[in-house]
Amino acid sequence: MGTPIIAIESGYVEALGWNRYGGWRIGIRSFDKKRYYYYAHLRQNFPYNKELKEGSIVTAGDVIGYMGHTGYSDKENVNNIKVTHLHWGLQLIFDESQKEGNNEIWIDCYQLTKFLYQNRCETVKNEETKEWRRVCRMKDPAVDKFVSY
Repeated sequence: MGTPIIAIESGYVEALGWNRYGGWRIGIRSFDKKRYYYYAHLRQNFPYNKELKEGSIVTAGDVIGYMGHTGYSDKENVNNIKVTHLHWGLQLIFDESQKEGNNEIWIDCYQLTKFLYQNRCETVKNEETKEWRRVCRMKDPAVDKFVSY
């Protein structure tokens, strides 16, 4: 419970908040809009970095949220899942009509998860704010390019 969740790819926050199935969740869209990362069942009461909002820019490796077991409830902030875990998904979007509907393309992320685990970045906790942050700052030229538009 509370393990930091790291952004897999740089992008912008497209969805943030409560969803009856995913509980507290974050959706991050790649800058080229071809990939959508879904992180769900985040921690009750303090699910994600308090500075995040829809439209926020994140860099790969940033701490975006915290592991929990919220979801499967119409009532916000409810833990209705017995096991703490992260549900994350990767959706490929070649055409906006694929974002939601019958033509969605979701990727089995098991092998990608194993690779990312071997190449994860170190994080530390700020005891005053209880927020986590990465130890090494990363510079992603894609972030600079996107922000400059």
